[in-house]
Amino acid sequence: MFPPGDINNIIKDILARLNNSVPSNTSPNSGNNASTGNKVGITPSQALIIVGLLGGALSVDSVLVDKDQTVQIVLTGSLKQKTELEKMLDQIGNMPFDEVVKTMLGRLY
Repeated sequence: MFPPGDINNIIKDILARLNNSVPSNTSPNSGNNASTGNKVGITPSQALIIVGLLGGALSVDSVLVDKDQTVQIVLTGSLKQKTELEKMLDQIGNMPFDEVVKTMLGRLY
């Protein structure tokens, strides 16, 4: 989804924006939470999930809602990068068998 080199910059930018406090010119009792200088609390696991979703390593498999209105989001993905051979085998897997055999025989002769 994003080029690999840009993911580190995106992570740094997101974390910097989440952890920067906004200077407060009002009193803490003014009721305006945006200007009180509070930091947004984000755990490392939450940050990894955000990065995984943005980077394309994770995808939403299903969203479950039970009778008590509890929501569960199931994410799937792999951190392993596919090799060139695995990518080629994925392409071959989508081709008809006779076409694969013809292509292989054509390369041999």
